[in-house]
Amino acid sequence: MTVETLSKEALRAVQHFEDKLAFETNPYGLNRMIQDGEPLAIIDLRAKELYEKGHVPGAINILYEELERKAAQLSKDKTIVVYCYDLLCHLGTRAALLLAQKGFKVKELIGGYEEWHKKNATMENKLPVETKAGSSCASHGASCG
Repeated sequence: MTVETLSKEALRAVQHFEDKLAFETNPYGLNRMIQDGEPLAIIDLRAKELYEKGHVPGAINILYEELERKAAQLSKDKTIVVYCYDLLCHLGTRAALLLAQKGFKVKELIGGYEEWHKKNATMENKLPVETKAGSSCASHGASCG
């Protein structure tokens, strides 16, 4: 095995990609975590109307503007997975940062609900979608407000 000396820029890139793998997940990774029964809290940051039309199973709907207030009621014993609308939406990243600053274990679902839904609509191994009007934090085993 050859040992290479890396430049500062290369070391920063290594750290960035290690962090990316540690703190992001894709739809299949999240589905696997759900199937494996990992202790999770999944937070959908989208508007209530869109959440009610379809969301990741078990997700609770908390708007970003309400997250700081409700964060104290979330469990630090679970990994929190946050998602928003799509790849271009930064609400998931902002929410992940806010929760990480408060000491939570957190991951961001890359591509948001759009990627989850796209995999549901186009793949043979479809990902489940839950629709439920009026879902609340309490109905999913989490107390958040």
